[in-house]
Amino acid sequence: MPLLKKKVFEKQSIPDFLRDDEEVFYCEITNEIFRDYEEFSERMFLCNSMVWTCSMTGKSNLTYQEALESEENAKQSLKEFPIELRIPILFLASKTQRSSFGDMAEDVFMYAKD
Repeated sequence: MPLLKKKVFEKQSIPDFLRDDEEVFYCEITNEIFRDYEEFSERMFLCNSMVWTCSMTGKSNLTYQEALESEENAKQSLKEFPIELRIPILFLASKTQRSSFGDMAEDVFMYAKD
């Protein structure tokens, strides 16, 4: 789930007691239903704003849709990562003494590339 202000985005729950003839507004991006047009338009504006972060890669300044796509791509990359290398790479990562994730990843890459 994409992050908004470094927190997991909580979708609005489905309104209670919807009538068959009631007019509602559907947000396709988030699969949410709104009774009020103002709330719907605010959600659409928020989803199309570049304020989202991918929860898996940390990429920021994305729209909601871009953050979702980034997460799907990251999940696919993890599935394609060779199982034989997972434990050795995690071991190397645990032994580095770096404070930032980027520095740690670079150390592991430089060691493992040979």
